[in-house]
Amino acid sequence: MRRTLVTTLAGLTGCTGFAAPPATADQPPLFSAETEQQAPPPVWGAASSPRMRPAQAVKYWTAAKQAEARAADLPKSPKGAARTAASLSVPTAKRLTPGGDVNGYARVRRPYTAVPYSRISGRLFFINAGGQPDSCTASVVRSAGELLIATAAHCVYSVAEGTATGQWHRNFLFIPAYDGRAAGLRGREPYGRWGGRRAWKPDGYTGLHGGDWNSSYDIALIEVGRRERTLQDAVGAFTPMLNQGGRHTIATTGYPGLLGREPYDGRDQLWCLGRTRQSAGVARTETMLAANTAGRPAGSGRMETHNCHLYKGHSGGPWFLKDTGDLIGVLSAGKEDGEADGNSVATALNLEGYGAIVGKADPEGVYDALSVKLSRPARPARPVRRGRTTTVTATVTMRGLMAAARVPVTIAAPRGAALAAVHGVACAPSRRQATCLIPAVRPGRPVTIKARVHVAAGAPRRLSLAARVTSTRLDPTQRDNTDVLRLFTRG
Repeated sequence: MRRTLVTTLAGLTGCTGFAAPPATADQPPLFSAETEQQAPPPVWGAASSPRMRPAQAVKYWTAAKQAEARAADLPKSPKGAARTAASLSVPTAKRLTPGGDVNGYARVRRPYTAVPYSRISGRLFFINAGGQPDSCTASVVRSAGELLIATAAHCVYSVAEGTATGQWHRNFLFIPAYDGRAAGLRGREPYGRWGGRRAWKPDGYTGLHGGDWNSSYDIALIEVGRRERTLQDAVGAFTPMLNQGGRHTIATTGYPGLLGREPYDGRDQLWCLGRTRQSAGVARTETMLAANTAGRPAGSGRMETHNCHLYKGHSGGPWFLKDTGDLIGVLSAGKEDGEADGNSVATALNLEGYGAIVGKADPEGVYDALSVKLSRPARPARPVRRGRTTTVTATVTMRGLMAAARVPVTIAAPRGAALAAVHGVACAPSRRQATCLIPAVRPGRPVTIKARVHVAAGAPRRLSLAARVTSTRLDPTQRDNTDVLRLFTRG
């Protein structure tokens, strides 16, 4: 039986007294016409690594080599105040994690197999472009093949020192629920080792330091080899949520890995609770692709929190919504240890990054498949009296594997009718049209919008109401993005 996310974050530490506000978002609509006019076309392509042998990575990463792996270097967000002996990475007033330390983190309660969030997360070992053993964090994400993990692009591809071109990392090994302090193999690797077969990154990611290395393209997917069953069947998976960032209450899990600094030595799984905001972005430099920067809004597709500090080794770790468990981003950048007012930055599961690679990594998967259906709940075939009102329901559903945040929906009334009221989600109504924004649409969980339609005294015999939901290029068919409901009237 496949595992699903059904428990709350209280299981991470055993604390049940913390209550955070529900996840919200305050950014402009994801795919509005205004946004499309202001932003130039992003880089949509995806690149894949050469095929690898999963068994080779499984054999290579002995316990001794795992212990020697250092934490991968990480991009830097804009520098904060100078370091001092008394510097705190996260001031006391900004620590939200129950039992959180000066970096905002707390240990996840062992065993890591007990809670969905901790067993879905794991440590990712690899050999970097310079030939050195490194590690990051990754997490299992829902896919048709049930073998994908999500991480940061700088964990799969980089430009080695002294070179000018990027190279793929190799010998990827993912260990879900990794416990580096367990006495034996079964405790350290409770779900076994999963060797990487192929990795994907957006074309917009180059691996160049100071630019693309800290961008909205810093996200990657890795396919692991199949064992007796799939990885997703063994440990569960996060539901990916297409989004551009914004304000959320998130949790993150991972394996910060500074050798010799317990609990930040990569042997413990840590977690942090944070509230996010849109990232202010990074300075544009000559190392960034022109396509990434020309006319693009600063911080597009990225978000940050000042409640959690970034440590090496946590790169690629999941940012998931506290209340629902939806994966909204992967940890990408931040300030290093010892800087005042520390922060961390995540790349959102945005269209130009995650959307570019998921179709290549999981070609059988159906993702942003939104649809809308208009109906009259009571006696749909019965004519509406002129001068009266009737209720019309717009039902928005998502098929497939992905959720979507901030989904625009429009309901339009023809001449002879007017929208008297619209309920269910936040809308900007007028007499003839209501423009609504659904906070989130999830697979198998339809969202309904109810509209009261007033039929004018002089209305024609037939009226046609229309509804449209905005999906993306990931939608395999957009024929069901629009629906028309015909109303018959009588005197």
